[in-house]
Order: sequence, then structure tokens, then C-alpha cells
Amino acid sequence: MIRPLIAVAATVLLASSAFAAKPAPKAAALVCPVTGDKIASVKAAAGHSSYKGKTYYFCCAGCKPEFDKTPQKFVKNTSAPKKPMHMM
Repeated sequence: MIRPLIAVAATVLLASSAFAAKPAPKAAALVCPVTGDKIASVKAAAGHSSYKGKTYYFCCAGCKPEFDKTPQKFVKNTSAPKKPMHMM
């Protein structure tokens, strides 16, 4: 009686591991499109805007309105860091 229970338990255990959740892929680094500064996480971002189906995150509250005025000016700035505009 114990052997069939062990066999069933082992089968269930092996089957459940095949359907276990796989770890999520690492998210791409977040970069402010206005300054080029890296942003630690979505929660750390000071705001976000969508442009042409993509969401952009900002390092500070001053970058969002600047981006919203002319987003096409900033969409290519996400690859190279620039001098921060918000530090005075």
C-alpha cells in the first residue's frame, strides 16, 4: 500500500516541476530619455509617459513635462548618457 502512494507522490512531484513558473527575464535597464540617467526601477522613476506605443520613465519630475512637449526630440537619447539638465 505504501509503494503505490510513494509512486503517485513522485509522479505528482515530477509533473508539477514541469509546470513550475519560470523566472521572469531581466528587464531592460531604464534610462531617462531627457538626461540619459539610469533609473533603478519603475517604482524609483519620477513619472512616465507613453509615445508611439512605448513607455518612457523619468529620473526627476522636471523631465516628464520636457519630454511631453517634444517627445520626438528625446526618443533617441535613451542609449547615451547626457549631462543632467535638472541639476542646478
